[in-house]
Amino acid sequence: MKAVTYNFRFGGASKSPNLLKALLKDLAPDLVFAQEAFHPSEYLSQQDLSEFAGVVYRAVPNRNWGSMIMSRHWPLQEIVLPEFDGWVVGAKLHAATIGSESTPLTIYSIHAPSPGPYQPIVDRILDRIEAMWVGTPLMIAGDFNLTTAVRHSSEALTNSRGELKMQARLRKDFDLFNAWQILHPNESLPQTLRWSKDKAPSYHCDAIFVSGRHLKFLEQAVIHSSPEWSERSDHNPVSILMRQNAMA
Repeated sequence: MKAVTYNFRFGGASKSPNLLKALLKDLAPDLVFAQEAFHPSEYLSQQDLSEFAGVVYRAVPNRNWGSMIMSRHWPLQEIVLPEFDGWVVGAKLHAATIGSESTPLTIYSIHAPSPGPYQPIVDRILDRIEAMWVGTPLMIAGDFNLTTAVRHSSEALTNSRGELKMQARLRKDFDLFNAWQILHPNESLPQTLRWSKDKAPSYHCDAIFVSGRHLKFLEQAVIHSSPEWSERSDHNPVSILMRQNAMA
């Protein structure tokens, strides 16, 4: 299974009208978690869309963009969080293939609503997810507008107490781990957002969190930072790859 999360930045229309098509062509994901995206029908033909087993999309009220999840192989049963409509979309997969098992999986695409402060908003989103959660493995991906991993002591930027609290809650309450940091321990966090007011610092607010149950299948976690991606949005895509069988 390959999953990708990406914030399109206002739909990506200003520089790349076919941003979703580029994402599918270049990264070939099985699951897409997108934020600030237009409805998928604005990027893909009906024939292209028919190749997906499931699509859920919600627009942010009074905006022409929102959040979506696309699944190439597994039907999606939508989960709605009315308080965060368009900022958060969720779905249940009744039989996703991860590693050597077919498992139920609950997934969410999250975009922490602007303006902040973001930590209490993300806390409320997690409260809503926890209230509906029935204990199946989770995968949560998106743009948290908070640093999503523990920074190395040598980094110029530091974690806030709220960021560390959020990360600890994901581990303790949801058994969720930042896939990139699991495979790149003790490394400085690479940039996933080039903030318009200061594009140099390594803001690291995009991530895919995977269930502890599935860490043994986690093979790759990549932040795609080529010039092509930098031109398409102020965010970089994050992808993970789960191998089909656990290594002996």
